[in-house]
Amino acid sequence: MDNTDTHSRLELMQENKNLIDEIFQLEQDGHKDARELYSDEIAGYLVRTDDGSYTLTSDKRDNQESETLHSRYGAITESYEKFVKPSGLLEVSKYKDTIRVLDICSGIGYNVAALLNYMKDEDVEIVIDMIESSVETLTTSLFIPDVTNSYSYIKKAVESYLIENEYLKFTKVVSHIPSNIHININVCDAREFIKNRAEGEYDAVFLDPYSPSKSPELYSVDFFKHLYQYLTSDALILTYTAASPVRSALIHAGFYVGEGPRFHRSGGTIASKNIQLIETPLSVSDEKVIALSDVGIPFIDPDLDADFDTIINRRQGTRQKIRGVSVFPSSSKLPRYLGVDPETIEDEALRNKLNNYVKDMGFDSINDDRILEILDIDYGLSSRDQVLQLEDNLKNVLSNN
Repeated sequence: MDNTDTHSRLELMQENKNLIDEIFQLEQDGHKDARELYSDEIAGYLVRTDDGSYTLTSDKRDNQESETLHSRYGAITESYEKFVKPSGLLEVSKYKDTIRVLDICSGIGYNVAALLNYMKDEDVEIVIDMIESSVETLTTSLFIPDVTNSYSYIKKAVESYLIENEYLKFTKVVSHIPSNIHININVCDAREFIKNRAEGEYDAVFLDPYSPSKSPELYSVDFFKHLYQYLTSDALILTYTAASPVRSALIHAGFYVGEGPRFHRSGGTIASKNIQLIETPLSVSDEKVIALSDVGIPFIDPDLDADFDTIINRRQGTRQKIRGVSVFPSSSKLPRYLGVDPETIEDEALRNKLNNYVKDMGFDSINDDRILEILDIDYGLSSRDQVLQLEDNLKNVLSNN
């Protein structure tokens, strides 16, 4: 057992981790009641969400705010609505004997528990690779009330992993995992898994890290390119984030992209190799932001081993270098106004500001004929191909300026 490994991905609160580490030590020393002794303290770090399920709070990184692992509107509900239901796995199980799922940043296991509960009546083998960089986060699942019948399977798989790897010593979880369910626990950086451990092809990927600003390493174009080769032709990647650099990275890794289902006010992103599986395209406004502005610059991690600061600073440096030069600045939501008649903008200060931004790049106004030329694409194409056309048009127009 190596309990000293640290990863660049943001993890749960340090105080919570310390308690789990104390439990590890006590069980290794032979204390059978260690988990019972600490259960009330661990419960103090659980956050009850609106549907009665629980989540955890992340530790802080530098000056950034902490985040919860799930929506406070309902942790398990979010798993159903943003990952399980739109995954299409229920339909896939009708024609395949085995389905394989990659759950990236498994956390406390809600996405897998929701999936298993959703698929409980299906006669199909289910193989799930759960990836979580924090062994303490996984262990915390042992202290969370069962939110579905299948959550006990997650606890059993986690406990078995912890005992096999000498974190824990005693069997406490009384549960039996059905023979058609195979849960593989992997405590590692998801990048390392994709580079060195991944095998075969997955039918779905649940991509559920913290936000891109906190876990950029799992949203890079390079990570998605590696992931691409381990997906079936009809697989879906599902993630809760709608961030432009994430969608840009997916597009430049070769995926078609579209809007994911909304849960309360927030939407997500769905990606696939198969255009037919993208039901809701991106809005034209979002496509312009991705293709034409510095916000659409993706995270880069060529060797899948860069640390947080390197990835963040690399993207920021690129944005500063090309903003207002080879892409439009994202200030004042400029990309969304490109092609609009400036006289229709009632706010004079905003109108002048937007026109000044494009004048700095050699255009007369936000509806300059050359800007209209940039926007002249086939809007019957997929969102991916529209973004790529916009990028090409911008490059061609700027090269002729």
